[in-house]
Amino acid sequence: MKQKMRIKLSVNSEKCRKKAMQVAVVANGVTSVAMEGEFQDELVVVGDGVDAASLIMALRKKACHVTLETLEEVKKPQKKPQVEEKSVTPHCCIAQCPVVSNEQPRPEVYRIVHDSYGPTTGCLVM
Repeated sequence: MKQKMRIKLSVNSEKCRKKAMQVAVVANGVTSVAMEGEFQDELVVVGDGVDAASLIMALRKKACHVTLETLEEVKKPQKKPQVEEKSVTPHCCIAQCPVVSNEQPRPEVYRIVHDSYGPTTGCLVM
């Protein structure tokens, strides 16, 4: 059972903050510790099976006077249901789409077998 504690520090000195962080980090079951709040006077401790009472006592003994603001259980994010892929009917343009290939493109060669227009028609476009 993962839980999140918000602990209010009564002293706003850098020495108190550092000591409180050191005490909280070595507590059993703690996974993360962060300083929050407008004046960086709140210690947020997240962990699995952390004994809040013993942590508060250790902080009061070794760091400064602290108060437990909140203690809440952190819920795991629920898995989103997987969306089934719908079968897509092929469009008419699929045959026109280029195929990805590692081969070099081959030049297309056309041979004129019979010229029905001839040189006299003046048609230059074939």
